[in-house]
Amino acid sequence: MKIAGIFRGFPGLGRVVSGVELITHFKDHYNADIRAFSYLQGEKYLNQKGFTSNHTVSEHDYSSIGIIPVSAYGEYIFNQIEDFDPDIVIIDGEPLLLQSLRVVYPNLKIIALLNPFDVHNPYNQSSSSLIFNDMYSKANLAIVHGFWRVEKPYKYNEYQSINTIIRKEVLSIKPTFSKNKICCILGGGTVNSKIEFQEKSIAIAYKCVQLADVFNDFEIHIFCSNKQIYNEIIKNKIRSNIFIHANIQDCNEYYSDSKLIIARAGRNTISEVLYLGIPTIVIPTGCKFRSKEQKTNAEIVESISSNKIVNINEDIDINELITQCEMLLKNDIQNSQIWIPGNAQAIEQIINLFNS
Repeated sequence: MKIAGIFRGFPGLGRVVSGVELITHFKDHYNADIRAFSYLQGEKYLNQKGFTSNHTVSEHDYSSIGIIPVSAYGEYIFNQIEDFDPDIVIIDGEPLLLQSLRVVYPNLKIIALLNPFDVHNPYNQSSSSLIFNDMYSKANLAIVHGFWRVEKPYKYNEYQSINTIIRKEVLSIKPTFSKNKICCILGGGTVNSKIEFQEKSIAIAYKCVQLADVFNDFEIHIFCSNKQIYNEIIKNKIRSNIFIHANIQDCNEYYSDSKLIIARAGRNTISEVLYLGIPTIVIPTGCKFRSKEQKTNAEIVESISSNKIVNINEDIDINELITQCEMLLKNDIQNSQIWIPGNAQAIEQIINLFNS
């Protein structure tokens, strides 16, 4: 079996993490030969996972909706696909490449990994939704993973709507809640994003810095996953119990022993804390369209989290944030499985497509 993965590399890691999890599963359990392609923040993540790239991606190679097929990097990917001749290509967040691969290789088995908002986004312009769905529908199989189910649009071929696919590193963690530790996870969502989104991420981090004065017997860790954000936050490192991390870290660093997580309401991160049962404050934030998606994520996950996850507004007063932290820290923490990720269902669907 040969599988190629093509994953959008910005503004965060939401389009990379799940796809890499799937292709590496087939490498580890089915001896599959795999290749992966991404760029910007996504390329850094691939490098961490042992993938190497022989092509430098420039700003002329991608647009706001992903890789331009007739760019230097787009042509490089086409040449690699021609040489590799994969049985399956898994694509996440690259509608232009998906459509173009279908034109060039009409018999290639293509899987689209999708976010529920990719298929149905009531806040997007209707023409954009029609165009995106037409591109995604060219896939042989669409796997839509997130917190809610989305009905199959009429144009699509094989289609599954499932819970979020999460990393095997997270699946193997057994939280101990053993350390007085609060972690703020900003994620990778500030790369090539609007300045408004960066500013809001910095504002969240500043509030977490302020927590160190109140929770002085706790370690306060802020995971920036972005050098620019790190450089801004480090200016305000005052207390010795504040730890600021610039680069992408192993998830054990913030999940294995923390008593509380504070995070933006991205699909991947809140899926992980929901699965692990860690008390968490989620903060929907972003630009016009992303904030709507994050708000929907946060509201749904709060309703199914058995009071372990609290959804707050990004403009929350620091005193109210402190109150929310104290409330969650007082709760009795128990490891209890309340939500099952969609990994097994996704793997089953891919095997079915391979055997068809």
